[in-house]
Amino acid sequence: MIKTKTRLFNLSSAVGCINGDFQSRVQVDLPDLTFHMDHIQNAYLSVVHAEVPNSFYIVNYTNNQFVLNSTTYTLTRGNYNVNTFITMITALLPVGYTFTYSSITTKLIMTHITTPFTVNASSSSSTVNSIMGLGVIDLTGLSVAFPNVVNFIPLQRINFRSSYFNFGCYNTTDGSSDIFLPLQNNAGQNSIINYNNQTQNKFLIQDRNITSFTITVTDDRGQLVNFNGVAWLMTIQIDIDYLEVVKTQELTFSNIVNGRV
Repeated sequence: MIKTKTRLFNLSSAVGCINGDFQSRVQVDLPDLTFHMDHIQNAYLSVVHAEVPNSFYIVNYTNNQFVLNSTTYTLTRGNYNVNTFITMITALLPVGYTFTYSSITTKLIMTHITTPFTVNASSSSSTVNSIMGLGVIDLTGLSVAFPNVVNFIPLQRINFRSSYFNFGCYNTTDGSSDIFLPLQNNAGQNSIINYNNQTQNKFLIQDRNITSFTITVTDDRGQLVNFNGVAWLMTIQIDIDYLEVVKTQELTFSNIVNGRV
């Protein structure tokens, strides 16, 4: 007869974190995590719930460079609205530049009082394009209108990944298939994103010899999220389908996965 044994594991990125204050690469070492015994039929992993801080910045290490007249300016990381952003970037640039924001079109116009200039939006060093609405074509003139709307929306989705499990959850943005929790960001800044597994979704663990694994947390482009030193929490559940044999030991999770039944 096949029976199922379940165990919960409470994880924190504060334990096993391998990229410092980013808190987005975590080595997980779980007790009793071996599933290669013959009497084990299947092993499944699921996320029961997660509590993730919305502590990452809108302007961060992935999108904080602006290229003007072939000179790259590094913007101050942080959370902004359009007005505080204009104040910040104007202070970084040479004297004479101004930005005008239209609340009707939600677009920016950049102007210099005397000298034509070029915004090098096509440069690979220009990473702030989506925030400022720059597009990908260079803009030249005494006054240039940026083609797209500004975007001060935080990350819309956070992806929890592990290449150890081969989950088959395909991401069209970067072509990856290692996501086990694509988490919708439904919380305000500096608050908690809560997730509960209401659909009871779970993944088959294919590598029966696994003893530890690494969780990475990224955006859709595969870039690590910087949680700025604030830990996230997660509870995972492992279900073991096992073939019941003559009982010789107590049916604990440890005895089952280690063949002591």
